Amino acid sequence: MKILLIADETPDALLDVQCVIQRLIRKHRECRISLMAPAHLHSLARRLVGLDDLLTLPDSKAAGKLFWIAGRQLEEWQKEFEPFDQALVFTSRWKPALVPWMAGIDRRSGTLGRFRFMLINDARWMPVGKFPTRRSRYLALADDHGEMSDEPLEPQLFSDQDNARALSKEHHLNPERPAMVFCPGGDLRSGQRWPVERWTKLAEQLIDQGWQVWLIAPRTEQAFCEQICAGLDHERQMDVSNLSGRLAWDDKLDLLAQSRAVLAQETLYSQLCRALNHPLVMLRGSGELDVVIPEDHDQQGNQSTPQRAQVKTVSSDRTCQPCNDRVCRQHKNKATDPCVHDLSVERVRSALLSMVPMQAVD
Repeated sequence: MKILLIADETPDALLDVQCVIQRLIRKHRECRISLMAPAHLHSLARRLVGLDDLLTLPDSKAAGKLFWIAGRQLEEWQKEFEPFDQALVFTSRWKPALVPWMAGIDRRSGTLGRFRFMLINDARWMPVGKFPTRRSRYLALADDHGEMSDEPLEPQLFSDQDNARALSKEHHLNPERPAMVFCPGGDLRSGQRWPVERWTKLAEQLIDQGWQVWLIAPRTEQAFCEQICAGLDHERQMDVSNLSGRLAWDDKLDLLAQSRAVLAQETLYSQLCRALNHPLVMLRGSGELDVVIPEDHDQQGNQSTPQRAQVKTVSSDRTCQPCNDRVCRQHKNKATDPCVHDLSVERVRSALLSMVPMQAVD
């Protein structure tokens, strides 16, 4: 059985694709899986567990002719190797659906959309009430009609220790000193960002206890990370490495796995850490907890599966916490919501240190 997966253009969608890979491997004993993804996601796609081949999908804004050419190239590629039995088209756009149609793949599974009625011959209708999340819709494409598995799956990524050692030399990181990773950036809702002075104070306390701190965030958060470093004195700045905007996806994964624990506030970096099966502390304000932490974890970080690394969520001790409101009800035109502003550094530091053994800083 040979299957082609055509991914969407966002990194969090790739994590859901990895769950599909797990489902296909369990469903078919002998299964070779190829993934076609945009070039800017290849560094992350290479770390998906169970993936055999990686192909390049043209950018979604590219002309339709490029997708036509990609389909023809895939058709020629199939002549040299075993042809695909099925293609799963996860994106809802019509141009990526051209590729398996032009390649002559017999079964092309996906959801119907604009101009896709001829390109998708195994169409699925997925009402939101029955398939509320993107992951559930992706997994439904991997099943046959009328088949639905309730087996819980979480994405799995792997890291490369050799690359992590090379990155330590390149960015002058101290391999002999234990490291904590801060992931302060991301697409956060208004008022949900933990104040920069709290990040700075936490970094200062950890450095005084013998830790080094690595800041890993997207390029858009470089200024925020620079503010964290600027709040430290010169001596402590030597133990902080601002890597925001300087790492590819695979490099981020390797350094996350190299640390002792990760402190994150943004859902994507939390999901990456979970997929690596790495200790994680999640800062929580208002919002839906199960978006980041699956149902097999309770709010104290306990696990139903002992093989998974521990995940802890930290929230303030306000009477309204924990809550599942996407917008704080007590927000009164302030820069930070009360539930996030009242989250103390001591509480976060205690949660972080509880994730590592006592001898880690000896």
